[in-house]
Amino acid sequence: MKIFILIATLFMASTSMAEHLVFEGEAGIGKGKHIVFIANDHEYRSEQTCPALAKILAKHHGFKCTVLFGIGEDGSISNGAKNLPGMEALKDADMLFFFTRFMNLPDDQVQHLVDYFERGGPAVGVRTSTHSFNGQKGKWAKLNFNYNNDDYRGGLGEQIFGNTWNKQRGQSHYGSNHSMGCTITPVESAVSHPIMTGVKKIHAYSGAYKSQPPADAKPLVQVQVLETFGPSDKAHPDRPIVNAGWTRDSYVAPSGTKKTARVAYFSFGASEDLLDESCRRLLVNSILWGGGWEAKIKADLNVSIVGGFKPSPYCTGSFYYKGVKPTDLASWDSEVMKGELAGADDPKKAGKAVRILKNRPELKAALAAKYPDIYGPDAKLPPQEKKKKKKK
Repeated sequence: MKIFILIATLFMASTSMAEHLVFEGEAGIGKGKHIVFIANDHEYRSEQTCPALAKILAKHHGFKCTVLFGIGEDGSISNGAKNLPGMEALKDADMLFFFTRFMNLPDDQVQHLVDYFERGGPAVGVRTSTHSFNGQKGKWAKLNFNYNNDDYRGGLGEQIFGNTWNKQRGQSHYGSNHSMGCTITPVESAVSHPIMTGVKKIHAYSGAYKSQPPADAKPLVQVQVLETFGPSDKAHPDRPIVNAGWTRDSYVAPSGTKKTARVAYFSFGASEDLLDESCRRLLVNSILWGGGWEAKIKADLNVSIVGGFKPSPYCTGSFYYKGVKPTDLASWDSEVMKGELAGADDPKKAGKAVRILKNRPELKAALAAKYPDIYGPDAKLPPQEKKKKKKK
């Protein structure tokens, strides 16, 4: 009987571990410290951003880094899934990196996140984390981005990070996604902030957000929308510079209690943004600052990619790597990510992706070689593109 219980316990432990990643650093400034990354968004490839950063912090700097993903029924990473196993890792976390969008999770999983904020845990949030919950019912409905009651207005995003998806008082798109990249620079008052150490001008492929920082925020970086998707000096004439990130010294936990804690938020962070070394450096620095380890920040801190890094285009419904399980990413040499791109072989989805592929010529060429009937020069126009051509 005892042997059976032991086997069952080991099986459950191995099954749980298979649903998330743990990178154990061996030596460095993070030895003995635990960072948890939560990756569960529908669009901006948090499942690529988070393990890439976790490997940098674990391999180069000795942190223990746990990466939690939305997991589908087949055990593979599923963007925006309603199952986020491994949340109990937050119990002993020293730092949280949060990259989510419109989540809807079981109460017991949400409870671990709530408990983390109730104890005043520090956090770095990026991109869509300001609208992290949507459609959550019952006990934690107040975490939804569109929650309007005064006891937790704007949900988790507004109360923790300072904004929610709301054009009047929070965030909205600024410029055209997938066609207008942007340049990120420090605001004048933040040039000497520890987070900006060694950070040069950043090019982000993420379309800009127009954010309205909360009253208690300390502005850190600003964004200039470009006329181009890739790096250039062609500033968009109709899109003046706006805020792109800030720090806070406190937030309101779900109980309504104000907590003293370090928070940083940035309105970019899609996986393609990590191709820019200064973007990686900014995010690594922000994690170190958030955890109270800013004395360890150096201008030449190693932020090089560990293993391979092959980010796919951000979009909803297609061009994510399908069938990838957390265990596929577990080694230092593993590539983030590789495999089949979802929807790439579907002519209907290909038609919707015209704008996305236009600014990613290498991917377009690779797809044209693999699927000439869909992406090649002689490919027939998808139905929606035919209609557009007729209108012209």
